[in-house]
Amino acid sequence: MPLTLRLPWLCLALLTLSGLSACGGDSGQPPAAGEPGGISVARIEGSVWYRERIALPPGAEVEVQLQDVSRADAMATVLASVLLKPESGPPYPFSIEYDPASIDPRMRYALRATISLEGRLMFTSTDYIDPFAGNPVEVLVRRVPAPVQAKGPALEGTRWVLATLGGEAAPNGAGGKPVDLEFLSEEGRAAGFSGCNRYTGGYSREGASEHASPLSFGNLAGTMMACVEGGELEQSYLQTLARVDGFRLQGETLSLLAGPEVLATFRAQ
Repeated sequence: MPLTLRLPWLCLALLTLSGLSACGGDSGQPPAAGEPGGISVARIEGSVWYRERIALPPGAEVEVQLQDVSRADAMATVLASVLLKPESGPPYPFSIEYDPASIDPRMRYALRATISLEGRLMFTSTDYIDPFAGNPVEVLVRRVPAPVQAKGPALEGTRWVLATLGGEAAPNGAGGKPVDLEFLSEEGRAAGFSGCNRYTGGYSREGASEHASPLSFGNLAGTMMACVEGGELEQSYLQTLARVDGFRLQGETLSLLAGPEVLATFRAQ
């Protein structure tokens, strides 16, 4: 067959291959987030500032965290964070990268910022900051007063026996044993007897309290004994610990507070 008769078939084949390439080939655009090979990092940008006209001491650190705060009865879960070492005055710009696939629209998220010096909290944010309201995000931090402690036992390393609960004298629990509380700083754990069972769980001295030094308890787990006495006391006591946001030490007395309200008092033993 002469060559001229085969050219139309060759042109048709080339056009077909060209069309397939145009329809199914690489368009030059990056895949969208969530698609295979797509972008898996999102960014929150903003600044941290405070109203006081003071300079931070050398060595101070600014930390901003993206937290899951969905559960009111548990400590926040940190999804991402950034640590800054400022060399001048505020505002302090920050940028947090996170995986958008880790964000569940059913949950509640917040930004929290702190300024610390050698482990001592100097400033902390106290308002709810929506991390997804749009960039840039401004985070105001407020100064944390240094804890004032009279001469007496320290919070950690002391056995505290419950004296009052809800403004009334606390009864003893099962077997005539008093409810007690100990803070084990090396383990970051609180433990004691709650009226029927032994309990344990995490605690934190970070956070915000306008009326006392910050203190909060995480999830508390306990033994599963059934008691004829002490059950009602135990339930009330554990519910009280879940509300605590601060503490105050005055001599031999430890007070646990929620805002200005004194929830319970203990005596050192």
